[in-house]
Amino acid sequence: MRSVNRTMSFFSKWMAEVVRQPWLMLSLVIGPFLVLLMFGQGMKLGIPYPRAILVRPAGIESQGTIAPTAEDLDNSINVVGETNDMERARTVLRNGDLDMVAVLPPDPLTTIRQGQRAPVHILLSEIDPVRQTYAHSYISDQVSRLNQETIQKAIGKAQGSVDQVRDAASQGRQYVHTLQSTQGDVERARRTVRELKLVVDPLTETAGQAATAMQGASFVIPGFGRPSDQARRMTDAADSLKRNVDQADRQLSAGSTLTDADLVALDRDLAELERATADVKTIPAWVLSAPFELELENVAPVVPNYTSFYGPAVLALLLQHLAITLGALSMARIRLLGLMELLRTSPVRPSESVMGNYLSYGVLCAVAGGLLAVLLVFALGVPVIGSPLIVAGTLTLLVLSSLGIGFVISMLASSEQQAAQLAMLVLIASVFFSGFVVALESLSWPYRAVSYGLPATYAIRTLQDVMLRGLLREPLDLVVLGVVSVIGFFFTLQLFRREYRAR
Repeated sequence: MRSVNRTMSFFSKWMAEVVRQPWLMLSLVIGPFLVLLMFGQGMKLGIPYPRAILVRPAGIESQGTIAPTAEDLDNSINVVGETNDMERARTVLRNGDLDMVAVLPPDPLTTIRQGQRAPVHILLSEIDPVRQTYAHSYISDQVSRLNQETIQKAIGKAQGSVDQVRDAASQGRQYVHTLQSTQGDVERARRTVRELKLVVDPLTETAGQAATAMQGASFVIPGFGRPSDQARRMTDAADSLKRNVDQADRQLSAGSTLTDADLVALDRDLAELERATADVKTIPAWVLSAPFELELENVAPVVPNYTSFYGPAVLALLLQHLAITLGALSMARIRLLGLMELLRTSPVRPSESVMGNYLSYGVLCAVAGGLLAVLLVFALGVPVIGSPLIVAGTLTLLVLSSLGIGFVISMLASSEQQAAQLAMLVLIASVFFSGFVVALESLSWPYRAVSYGLPATYAIRTLQDVMLRGLLREPLDLVVLGVVSVIGFFFTLQLFRREYRAR
């Protein structure tokens, strides 16, 4: 009981200080809660819509529809103007009045005919490497979309020829019906056939364009053969129709009349042409130009917002920093108050002193962490899909391991200022290397080794998995936190004993 009483004396001493400073506990809990609340409410991240100026070189207007227009780009960027002055566009961009400058290729058709891609030159003025990488990915995606829309335009234009063939075939059937009613009137038949020739002569070329559109499916999608079969039927019917019309024209020019067999042949070709175009299940141009589409399904049990995602990480960072800072300043405060000499002359053993410090600071951190966790869950709506016991156990191990690191710092630091600086250094390292800012996979070796030396790394990963995924994917993380806690306690005890024996 004496050992317990001596150990609890440290606990009662530090708890008395906390009771005398109620704003200390409020600042430890309410402060981080308000910061996280403001961050979650203020963070807005969506699809960018950058402001841009188009630099259109002289002569680009003559390049036809392949040159992108402001309307083509307006779905992905906010085109605020066009200019031919490249230097003016650069100046406006550097001054921050724009997000980008898009320089269109001066002669895209000539460049493509030479077997090269026509460059779309994009100018940025970005110093943030993360935003620069994101902008590169976004712009690359938009250029791919522009390529797809260019192909879509070409296929759509060719597909329009199918309707022209169908209309021409219907018009030709009317002329054949007229021929059937001439009944030996050679002059009238001759005029009708010549009018029919005006319809049929360009039909072969139009049918070829329509066939190209249908064969585009086989070209874009290898193995997609049915449109090619339909295209051959249509071109064969158009060629046969032209030959029969030319034959009828020659017969009538020679003074002969058309037989029923001639009219049947014309009607048969026109009917076949109508059937061929009617059988064509015209694949939309937007499907041919981009046959695959993204269907993204997130199988995570919950899709958190920014507050929910960063809440567990902020909680882990806060508890680690609080425990390390309190532990790091503990010995400096004992030295400042001259309590070490008193402890040496008292019956208190080093182990009792260490246990008392662990208990007092541990309870303080546990209360702060528990209150903050309650606020995160019930005030900010951060979900806890997994076991609350694992969450509580993770926070407990995080506090113990962080206190061990803090106590070791306090034993090694020569002053309160040095202890505070080392605690702050650990916090800065935790922000960048614990997975809070970037994923651990983004860090290369040997720099990733820093991550695995920080308790927050294991706590953040475990808390996010348990709270947001509902499962513990890395149970070894809890083992590591437990091992760090034991090692920290061992080194704290040994260093405290050395401090007792000093002088």
